[in-house]
Amino acid sequence: MAQIRVMSDDDGEVTDLLAVLMPLLNAHPAFVASGTRSLGKRGPGERVVFELLLAEQQGHTVTVERDDEPASERGQLPRR
Repeated sequence: MAQIRVMSDDDGEVTDLLAVLMPLLNAHPAFVASGTRSLGKRGPGERVVFELLLAEQQGHTVTVERDDEPASERGQLPRR
């Protein structure tokens, strides 16, 4: 799946852009957009990421099953 990042050094610019962009993506039948997540950023501004799928990819499910034994608890290292 594609990951989209929206970044800006200007406070509020990313929020304003996503307020317009996300409803457009969600309304379009060709796209399925995930929720947004804020990423850490040094300095002013915002950095937000979200995933974008084509609607034809939406039905795919991935299941992961573990086929090995979980590792035993790690012991404490001896003190020097």
